[in-house]
Amino acid sequence: MNSYIRQVYNVLYKIAIVLGLFTISRIFFLIFNYGTFAGNSFGDFLAIFIAGARFDFSAVIYINLLFIVLYLLPFKFGTNRYYLKVLNILFYTVNALALLLNFIDIEYFKFIGKRSTADLFSFVFMSDDVNNLLPQFLHDYWYIPLLWAVTVALGIFKMKRNPFLVETYPFKNWVSYIYATLILVITCGLLFAGARGLKLKPVRIITAAKYTESKNLPLLLNTPFCIIQTVSEQDIAERAYFKPEELESIYSPVQQLKPAKVRTDNVVIVILESFSREFIGSLMHSKGYTPNFDSIAKQGLIFENAFANGKRSIDALPAIFSSIPGLTDNPYISSQYSGNAMDALPSILSHNGYNTSFFHGGRNGTMGFDEYSRLAGIKSYYGMNEYKGPEAYDGRWGIFDVEFLNFYADQLSTFKQPFFSGIFTLSSHHPYKVPEKYESKFPKTESNLYRTIRYADFALGQFFQKASKMEWFKHTLFVLVADHTARDERNAEDISLDMFRIPIVFYHPGDTTLKGHSARIVQQTDIMPSILDYLGYSKPFVSFGKSIFSNDPSFAVYYLSGLYKFVKGDYLLTFDGEHSISLQSTKEKNAANIIQKNPEIAHTMEKELKAIIQQYYTRLKENRLVVR
Repeated sequence: MNSYIRQVYNVLYKIAIVLGLFTISRIFFLIFNYGTFAGNSFGDFLAIFIAGARFDFSAVIYINLLFIVLYLLPFKFGTNRYYLKVLNILFYTVNALALLLNFIDIEYFKFIGKRSTADLFSFVFMSDDVNNLLPQFLHDYWYIPLLWAVTVALGIFKMKRNPFLVETYPFKNWVSYIYATLILVITCGLLFAGARGLKLKPVRIITAAKYTESKNLPLLLNTPFCIIQTVSEQDIAERAYFKPEELESIYSPVQQLKPAKVRTDNVVIVILESFSREFIGSLMHSKGYTPNFDSIAKQGLIFENAFANGKRSIDALPAIFSSIPGLTDNPYISSQYSGNAMDALPSILSHNGYNTSFFHGGRNGTMGFDEYSRLAGIKSYYGMNEYKGPEAYDGRWGIFDVEFLNFYADQLSTFKQPFFSGIFTLSSHHPYKVPEKYESKFPKTESNLYRTIRYADFALGQFFQKASKMEWFKHTLFVLVADHTARDERNAEDISLDMFRIPIVFYHPGDTTLKGHSARIVQQTDIMPSILDYLGYSKPFVSFGKSIFSNDPSFAVYYLSGLYKFVKGDYLLTFDGEHSISLQSTKEKNAANIIQKNPEIAHTMEKELKAIIQQYYTRLKENRLVVR
């Protein structure tokens, strides 16, 4: 039995080493993203690392519980040296892969602002984008696999120098087997109970909010834990804050507009890849990186407080075209609800005689855009396969913006009017590549991100210059909007707001009333009802946004790392699904939590946010995103 006890120590020693490696990966995560968390003191960081160890323990035990059982099985084959050798190889491999997820998020976090969840695999398997981009990722972030390999090698070295290592642990009689079985059950039971959290409710992603501010959650959590927690949550949870009749009185997404007039103008929505608010000179009162965008905005109506409803491109289309915000970890497009009926803008306009199309220069099938487009009522999809023009493949994503936007302008001129069309640019996306022929125009004196923002803006200017000479131009309502913010090269500290601030512009060459700057809070989901209102659509429809032309109080809602964010008036409310955890002023940078000083404001905002969440989840589950 002494040998068996040593084997128990041996297994626990291996687990302790893996936990240490998780801590090392968190240290690297902090080093490479320090600017995001720089406002914390040493004591804050210490508390975050201590609390993070709890979530590391959960992840490591969940990952290795089967291995622990296999290591400690009280049978003769469990002492076979070849059996243990194979088991060790599998143990090293599985834990190395789990650790790799942590290292990937060191850089991926800068793009999505959170730890990766199970939806990461939806992106991986939805198209061949990852396979095509992997060489570029390895080239740009070569230090990530290197750090991972060194960390894994250190762990294996320490495990092989295990002071409790045993070759065999023979049992002398049946009593030994009974004792060993009891030890196995007790050990696994205690470890599982500890991983679960030793409470009635198991430890969850949202549990992390008890230990630190929401902006620190990505540092406290680990990626394998977040993936494990969300793999089983593909079906959204029930939210029943209010009874049905009370819910409708607080908030309803069913809208029926009362427009002043009916129009049959064309509609063009230009979705600009990664155009953060911080790049826009007309919004930041600085030179900026987007002179062409600023020129268009000067002729139209630009919103100073505009927000994305998600942090990923895959969240943007449902928000913009269908007024469906991304309030779950799994994107709507790749969820089990993506086939639901919906009152999408293209579908509504198609039923009213509009020609409908969508253009994206990427590979056909990327992020499910083509499939979603068909579901949203778009008749014609133009991807890389449909592009006709000079050679302009960027070697990774698709067609460079200048050539594809030129192709887009030509295609619009072939459509019967009135038409609805959307285009999604792509060049201002990693790997941030500028075509060789424009290298001198956009010299390498600044980051590749800023260069490609300038290039995409140049492409936008070329498009409008060409389109302005076409007959359909003066009869067209243009909406310019970003899909989401870019990766944060400045490591802005005001993560709650800046991470979702984008530009939104409404521009019509023939309508002088759409001009100026507006301080109204707007979001991507407001685009659909606003366009319908502008065109004079008066039938009821489902939308989680508000028309910019209405007098209704405006708001913005978005979701990140298990927390709901609600912007209304001068405040930002953070809600974890059960309790409001902070209230901050939107007028201050890194504003303090004033929820204790303003409980009535927090209560009122929480009530409305709960109603929005309940309507969203209920209508998804019951397939009621359309007025029947």
